[in-house]
Amino acid sequence: MVFFEIDDPETLMFKQARLAAAGIDPGAVFIPGDYESEGVLKLLEANGFRRDVPAHFIWEGNTMYLTKPAVMAVLKELAAGVGQFSIAFDYLSEEIIAGTTGDQAIASFVARFAAIGAPWRFGLNDLDAVAVEAGLTVADVMSIGELHRRLWPDQPADWNIDKHYFLCTLQPAAAS
Repeated sequence: MVFFEIDDPETLMFKQARLAAAGIDPGAVFIPGDYESEGVLKLLEANGFRRDVPAHFIWEGNTMYLTKPAVMAVLKELAAGVGQFSIAFDYLSEEIIAGTTGDQAIASFVARFAAIGAPWRFGLNDLDAVAVEAGLTVADVMSIGELHRRLWPDQPADWNIDKHYFLCTLQPAAAS
């Protein structure tokens, strides 16, 4: 099994230095690059990825920073270019992005990200529609709140973002 990680060069250097300092060999192929401008598959294939081998993509902490066209471009690129795969990613609701949750703590949290130059720009409320548009299907979806209740049923969640933050897995429509 091969693990690939695409990130900007400075972030990858930081991660690699921290891993080395801790004596950890993650066994990953680190790929410096910008998947938005260079293309996910181009970057992966230049580093040994094979489209004909089943793959699982973990796309964590990305969608909220992109625009809908950028998110759709990644999903459509994978749907058109990889035979057997699934992709797991996190996303926020449209209410988070629009600032309409009615929760001041959430609004402050979102504002702090914007203030450090990392504004959240994309949220979605209809994952099925996004999946269909990309030629994919929803294999699994749950809110962070649902996950919390599964893992810690006796501990109440104490922040409303759990109703607006989701984890999901999509796969090619034919694989469902």
